[in-house]
Amino acid sequence: MQTILYFDICAIPIFVIILITIFVRKLTKGKSNLLFLALITLSLAATVTDVITELLWRSLPMQPAEILFGNIFINLYYLFRTSSVLVYLFFIFSVTGTWYRIRRKRIKALMFVPYAILLLTLLSNAFTGAVYTIRASTGYSRGPMITVLYAVSLLYAFFGTFYLISCRRFLTVEKLISLLSLNLMTLGSAIWQYFFPQYLIEMISSALATVLIILFVLRPEEVSDASVDTLSFEAYKTELRKVLLTKQKVRIAAIQITNAAELRSYLGEERYLSYVAHVIKLLNSMFIRERIFFNIYFEHPGNIYIIVDTPDYDIRDAYRRLYTELRRRLEQMDASGERIRPKGCGIRIPDDLNNFDDIIKFGREFADHMGGDTVFADAADIICSQDYKIVSNMDAILNRAISGSLFRMYYQPIYSFDRGKFISAEALIRLFDDEFGFVSPALFIPAAEKRGVILPIGDFVLEEVHRFISENDFDELGLEYIEINLSVAQCLQDELPEKLAALSDKYGVSPDKVNLEITETTYEEMGSTMSVNLKALADMGYTFSLDDYGTGYSNMQRVSRLPLKMIKLDKSLVDDMISEDGRAIMRNTVKMMRDIDKELVAEGVETKDRLDDLHEMGCHFIQGYYFSKPLPPAEFVSFLKTHNSPAH
Repeated sequence: MQTILYFDICAIPIFVIILITIFVRKLTKGKSNLLFLALITLSLAATVTDVITELLWRSLPMQPAEILFGNIFINLYYLFRTSSVLVYLFFIFSVTGTWYRIRRKRIKALMFVPYAILLLTLLSNAFTGAVYTIRASTGYSRGPMITVLYAVSLLYAFFGTFYLISCRRFLTVEKLISLLSLNLMTLGSAIWQYFFPQYLIEMISSALATVLIILFVLRPEEVSDASVDTLSFEAYKTELRKVLLTKQKVRIAAIQITNAAELRSYLGEERYLSYVAHVIKLLNSMFIRERIFFNIYFEHPGNIYIIVDTPDYDIRDAYRRLYTELRRRLEQMDASGERIRPKGCGIRIPDDLNNFDDIIKFGREFADHMGGDTVFADAADIICSQDYKIVSNMDAILNRAISGSLFRMYYQPIYSFDRGKFISAEALIRLFDDEFGFVSPALFIPAAEKRGVILPIGDFVLEEVHRFISENDFDELGLEYIEINLSVAQCLQDELPEKLAALSDKYGVSPDKVNLEITETTYEEMGSTMSVNLKALADMGYTFSLDDYGTGYSNMQRVSRLPLKMIKLDKSLVDDMISEDGRAIMRNTVKMMRDIDKELVAEGVETKDRLDDLHEMGCHFIQGYYFSKPLPPAEFVSFLKTHNSPAH
């Protein structure tokens, strides 16, 4: 009985086109993509060997060499065909996010025992001829044990079908139908070909089904990030949802390139992404060497996530080795001195975190909770820290603070060398929460800005400072003015001048008793509204300070154009005075500011040596813990009465 080869011949170009598509669309990263690549390769090999064997015994009688090659290729066909069905099962476990179940003994037995039986059956055929025979006169003929090979394929197809149905909640309808199609076509074509062996439709059925998979399951726009040649952040979120839904235990290594913005600015977008791709390549190489099941994902601009399916894998040790390798291998890209500064964190799911939003947020923010010199931390340590608990509950904290008046004003005295006393103070807001106690401004102010609630906080500060000024005799205390920080949002309010004018009238406070501070960041973001506001306030009699000078990119020409009364030198400049270079920078900064008639306040002064150095350099004012920490209003008044008294 002559077989019909047309179906197999048609299947070959389909598999070839799918292979080409895989590489063109860069579907070669990640466990699922690699398993699908293996499936197509095995299916193509099975189709080619099937065609070769059918051609060999078309011309009878067969020569001894043809019989030998016939035996080789028919065994290869059965091996490739059944292996492809087994690989497809692995692919199903990967796509549904249930790879961890393969570690279960019953699943392992169901996966590998039938395959072992198939191999033993094929090996035994050399001695029994019970599976098939190839004779010179008659060619290929089936034996009774051929049913074992079909039974194994059918078992895998049945199992895959029922498993997909049981995992349907992890898949969209179109993905479920596409994945089921390959199993159903395998079942149907195997049964058909068993009873009608002349019709070789198994491989063409598989080819058509795999077309559906590459169209509707492996969409590169959903899973791949071509810019760095790895899996995308969307793919990470999809996989994370599956992990949580199936309640499996995995390790996630989160890596944040903390200086991503600087690298992008210096290297340019294209070279920066090439830099990141090189980092990911190193990661791939390391995990492949260690034979660890993993997937790597990238989130722009500089977050890398690795999901490791081995729960007891030592992420900390792996990161230490990666960090060393990065420093060694990437030096050629660091000729300018601009080096990658990564921080890593190991997260145990679900032990450390088990909520999707919490995991995503933590992966983006963990580096903010690590010390400057720390390059790796365990999520458990960060989560247990007080700062993290505060940040995680910041919405509730801010709501309680704004609605329950939990904010308090503190004042840090500012000393004048020229007058030999404390003539002003910086008003600083503090938050004391009923549940978490003191909440650092470094935590709640950026959070308030991000959440859009900084304006009511700013209004509270303006109101309380004006109240404080009105309730105290500045002449008696020796004060001249109080400094108030303005946020970017406040500076952008059209009604800011009217608001301050209303407070001035309400409390009878002259504008010359208020000095408004803007930061370098505010200055750099200055738009037309802000410029109009500053001019209007200056015309009303308010003076201005530029705060945190030395942390941004201000130049002397820009500084001289602003209506600034004084410049406040950031604590980092004062701290750097420990070195000769730092002292030289400070000395020249003071000289330049004095040359353009700006008064100078040095912030963060903590020692007598720094105080004397700054006095000798010609700095006008000193603010810092050397004199006093920020004080509540009553303590601040008491401090002034003591230290500004004539007898002191």
